[in-house]
Amino acid sequence: MNGALENLLVYAKRHLELDPRDEVYVRNRLLEALGEEDYEEGKTPAATADNPEEAVGPLVDFARKKGLIQEEEREYFAFKLLDMVALYPSEIIDRFQEKYAKAPLSAFEWLHKYNVKSDYVRAGKIAKNIKWIYEGSKGNLEITVNLSKPEILHTEVKKAAQKRGGYPKCAICAENIGYAGKGTYRQNLRAVPLTLGGEEYFWQFSPYAYFHHHGIAVSLEHKPMRVDLKTAGKLFDFVDYIPDYFIGSNAGLPRVGGSILAHDHFQGGLHRMPLFETGTRRRLLADGFKNTDITVPEWYNSVIRLRGRDRAEIEEIARKIISAWEAYDDLENDIIARTDEQHNGFSVIARKEGGTYILDVVLRNNRTSGEYPDGIFHAHPEYHHIKSEGIGLIEASGLFVLPPRLKGQLGYVQAVLADEIQEPKFEGDLEPFRDMASSLGKNGKMTPEAAEEAVRKEVGRICEKILENIAVFKDTEKGRLGFRRFLESIGLKEVE
Repeated sequence: MNGALENLLVYAKRHLELDPRDEVYVRNRLLEALGEEDYEEGKTPAATADNPEEAVGPLVDFARKKGLIQEEEREYFAFKLLDMVALYPSEIIDRFQEKYAKAPLSAFEWLHKYNVKSDYVRAGKIAKNIKWIYEGSKGNLEITVNLSKPEILHTEVKKAAQKRGGYPKCAICAENIGYAGKGTYRQNLRAVPLTLGGEEYFWQFSPYAYFHHHGIAVSLEHKPMRVDLKTAGKLFDFVDYIPDYFIGSNAGLPRVGGSILAHDHFQGGLHRMPLFETGTRRRLLADGFKNTDITVPEWYNSVIRLRGRDRAEIEEIARKIISAWEAYDDLENDIIARTDEQHNGFSVIARKEGGTYILDVVLRNNRTSGEYPDGIFHAHPEYHHIKSEGIGLIEASGLFVLPPRLKGQLGYVQAVLADEIQEPKFEGDLEPFRDMASSLGKNGKMTPEAAEEAVRKEVGRICEKILENIAVFKDTEKGRLGFRRFLESIGLKEVE
């Protein structure tokens, strides 16, 4: 045990900036947590762990063997020990702000690395995710089977949004920093403050990391998500603060929003989404707005792109779009803005290139029907075996985060196609994959490599279909006419 404890202290000094003056104090806290009173220094040479799992794992094993924790408490105890050797939240803020004053991106890179080394960003698990690129008809799609993120059914999201009370009020409240109750392990979470639109927010990195530096800007006040007339300004405040990142807001509505609707937050990071690489389908003009390039990108969803150096003008156009769409009906395209609840919403995504601001406004609608009880503009039922969760701004931007169950399910299909399973049984959660195996297997036995490629292409095709499902104005004559009517209703005319 002594050597393992010393190893953790060495790791903390090297990677978590533990001050040597605090070493004795921290060692004694660790001894208490491990139920030990005696310690012999120098008996066992310290190892040189470079990742948090190696640094803390032997002590977790020791605690388990000693009966201090149950098997299901291993993660809780690991985070508890890592929190003990990490900087206090206030120290993180001070160091971040010192670094930010010299080089903003370097400060965020430091904070991200710190969260990796403290194991809040689960780099070890993230590295095991399955990723590939699908060449779609309107651009590449990035697809990942995220093994560390639990699948959250969209039917659960609305219920969660209606819950109030308790401590913390939800999973992303600031009160989660250091919290370890109710099965939530956030002892090693560290965050930094932000001011967006004159309101207090904070930035934390996501433990699931859908992409590089994936994080969330969270309102300090626990209040419901909503895209409103201030949203574009808040997003631009963020990209002014860290121009290397993009930032986006989900619609504050079930089925078309994120998994946490009870608390206002944005998502972003250091990544080029597939949506950002698209060409232009049509150009638009608007009377009175001469400094903004307004286009409809060549993309699967119904998107309006605003681009220019005049931030105030872009925000004004965005407010105009938001105000109009929130009340806009188009029965021919199944669009009803509101019944007994709001249906029209937005995914809004901001970025900055040099001094140029770019805002993508994705039109969304979450209405249901008898034919589509999960959402007319949601993934249709025949695709739910691949993705049944709400389709938020990340997927709308072309990056699909698929549930961990698919590793086994798709692996089974691949094994069938490669004739590694002689008598396949598509039962239980494998039943929805029967047609996929049958369709892909028509050309006979494949090599394992060919089977994997075939399955990945089929999943990519389905993801492309899902993006077509969520488009409020389809890429059909009826859809294109409907989109044009909406654009003209707010004074946006197509350039001939």
